[in-house]
Amino acid sequence: MSAWRCTLVSGAGFACALAGALVTSCASKDESANLDPDDVGVVVPERDAGGADGADGGEACIEDDCELFPAECEPGALCPSGLFGAHPSGGVDWRTRLETIRARAATDAWVVGTVGVAAHFDGTEWKLVDVGTLESLRYVWPANGGELTFGTLDRVFTRGLGAGEGAPSPDGWAARGKVTPPSGAGSYVTAAWGRTGSRTMWVATSAEVWRIDADGTTLSPTTGVPTSVCSHLPCTWLRSLDGVSPNVVWGVGETGAAIRITDASGESPSVEVMNPLTWSTLNGVWAVSDTEAWAVGARGLIIHNVGATFDWRAAEAPTEEHLNAVAGSSSSDVWAVGDKGVVLHYDGTTWSRVKVAGMGRRRPELLSVWVPEPGKVWIGGQGVLLSLGGKR
Repeated sequence: MSAWRCTLVSGAGFACALAGALVTSCASKDESANLDPDDVGVVVPERDAGGADGADGGEACIEDDCELFPAECEPGALCPSGLFGAHPSGGVDWRTRLETIRARAATDAWVVGTVGVAAHFDGTEWKLVDVGTLESLRYVWPANGGELTFGTLDRVFTRGLGAGEGAPSPDGWAARGKVTPPSGAGSYVTAAWGRTGSRTMWVATSAEVWRIDADGTTLSPTTGVPTSVCSHLPCTWLRSLDGVSPNVVWGVGETGAAIRITDASGESPSVEVMNPLTWSTLNGVWAVSDTEAWAVGARGLIIHNVGATFDWRAAEAPTEEHLNAVAGSSSSDVWAVGDKGVVLHYDGTTWSRVKVAGMGRRRPELLSVWVPEPGKVWIGGQGVLLSLGGKR
């Protein structure tokens, strides 16, 4: 009798075959990122010993991109910076996705990803942290007095922000149980962000935009923008949130959604619906100030806003790959990352490609970027953690 056999395919989900014939491969990036192979009974392929996709096997570059992907680290290039080894079997498994990087400073940074992976940077090296779960972690917030991370709202994990259900993990993380949106509506999280060192994290779900207040040892869901305002586009299906001050939060998302929440720290925040002059999906936003922001998205889209509702302007980008995240240290030091190992930098005048070294033939999907200070950049993605010159 024939039997189905499924394998996990990087970036494409699960591929299933019957009697040796490939039948289907269908799962979105978000779905495959949160599926645990142990839970669904798939057969995960053995680690590759090198070869065409290995950093230590095959050619050092492919087609005509050798200049952008040098074999060895060099000045001005982004290079591997801990956690992952030069071989699939060294360090964290190459199939692990690093979803979010956030930092209080260049000596206090956090990164989280799939299969419960979390790590902390103390100024010297990245060290793995035991959060106490194998669930995928998509968001991390360096809050006032501690840290908070989660993949879904069914279980939130905190350190230094109160006791949880049962004993803490070996590294002091507590499982806090489910956090329910104020309206009680759908709890699928599409974006989440908390200002470093603050007591409030903003969360966008499929139905509303709201807040988690971390005051001492209590996590309290709090209404952010009323559902009467944000129960429709462009307030739903946001993909990224960011801000600089307690007063303003920028948000972007699907079908060119763009909003700015004002009086964000007050009891009744309001929403300014903006017009980015595009219907393309916007995946990331970075706030330079309360009145200036950059956003990136599908097919190399980069747009810039300097405060006015209709003042989003498209920038010329040297790529057509999807861009997933953007961050910077100033209006003249902005970084964007995307698919196929694409890294872009803006110097105040022009966007240009940045070299990524040590990838062999791999062109990983890059998902998060954080710039704690000029000249210090961390980028996380599929099986990779990068920094400028490999400097940790």
